[in-house]
Amino acid sequence: MKNNMLLFMNSWGNFTCRFSFTSDLWTNKGRDRGFMAISCHYIDEKWILRKRIITFVPLPSPHTGKHIAEAFYEKLVLWNLDKRAFCLVLDNASSNDACINELFAKTPIQDDLPVDGQVFHQRCGCHILNLIVQDGLSVLKDEIRDIRDTMKYIKHSQGRMEKFKLACSQSQIPFKKPAWDVPTRWNSTYLMLVLALELKPALCRYSNLDKRYYLKPAEFKWDAVECLVSYLKVFYEATLKLSGTKYPTLNLFFPEFAEVYLSIKRMSSSPFPFIVQMGAEMTDKFDKYWSIGNSLLAIACVLDPRCKLYVVEYYMKELFPEECDNFIANLRECMKALFNDYVEENASDENRARVSKRYKHFRFYISLKCYFSYINLIIKIVRNRKKTIVVAGASASGSATNSRAALKDYIKERKNSEPPKSELEDYLGDVLLNLSFSILIFFKFPILSFIFNL
Repeated sequence: MKNNMLLFMNSWGNFTCRFSFTSDLWTNKGRDRGFMAISCHYIDEKWILRKRIITFVPLPSPHTGKHIAEAFYEKLVLWNLDKRAFCLVLDNASSNDACINELFAKTPIQDDLPVDGQVFHQRCGCHILNLIVQDGLSVLKDEIRDIRDTMKYIKHSQGRMEKFKLACSQSQIPFKKPAWDVPTRWNSTYLMLVLALELKPALCRYSNLDKRYYLKPAEFKWDAVECLVSYLKVFYEATLKLSGTKYPTLNLFFPEFAEVYLSIKRMSSSPFPFIVQMGAEMTDKFDKYWSIGNSLLAIACVLDPRCKLYVVEYYMKELFPEECDNFIANLRECMKALFNDYVEENASDENRARVSKRYKHFRFYISLKCYFSYINLIIKIVRNRKKTIVVAGASASGSATNSRAALKDYIKERKNSEPPKSELEDYLGDVLLNLSFSILIFFKFPILSFIFNL
């Protein structure tokens, strides 16, 4: 363990990046022992996303903010990362909020954080999505329970499974094993409902083959479930994108959360009263978390050269038109402060000369060090002579929504005529890119690359 620690510490000593952290707590079944895990996330000198579990230790009860803060800071000091932290991602427990307050009040960590720690505390986006959807699902808890009980009933014995196979055959649909969800994980509930809709003909037929089966959902409940699944699809697709571990996800959060919010707002105009009620439940939860920590999410979106300020402006005008101008102004100021922090910290004369030369020659194109597969894409762009806007994440699964199509139209009409005043302003004022690429390989700006290397 000590040898591995020294090995990692020696390699990290050569990195210019900062380090972000995630932490979680567990309690054993007997509720008498608690544990704390801390993972470190960083981008190495080859621009490869890395993750290391730096500790997994017992944490005495009670799990108060004070105890969590003390354990976290102790491990950062042990790994010599206390002066190189960028952000800490936690779930939404109140003890974690208290942990951040303790860290800032009782330790010197805030002195070494960019922009005085304004973007240090981040909440887990997937956990927020889970809380939002769980509130919405409570509206249809009876319908969901009926389907869950049906799945359990059929799979409980081999004899029932054989009858269900016969029901599938008679209904002329492929046989699939019934499966039920883990109620605390909404995405498993979504998958259970999708499977139930696929097996609906066989599940309805099964009641004729098993006289003891009494759980058959009524037809109106099936209609409700089908409607529910159509609305939950955007949440499920967002969760898949944001749960990725092999690629950066921070730049995807703002547009994905905005799409989720637009979907929630559309629920209010649904002809189904239960969907309207579900939307109201979700809106209350979403509003609670939207304003917390979304500055960093917006910054990361802007630092995606396929999005920049255009995407943030569009969604803010769609969601909060009255607050848009003030939000964008504050966002610019926060980005300038963050940019200036990294200029002072990383831009030595030698480094500035080296990367400025690279920036001049390759500006918005990928350097020759990148994969040769990108050359064909660049040739196609030159031959096309047509600038096409592609929003980050548009190539992912699922068809584009009307709001995403409107976003493209908005970007085409939007032009920034402000003359560049710094590399940051130059970046913000240039056109968007239409390449499908790895953002870690592409991002080659002198100072902006340090900011993105979080």
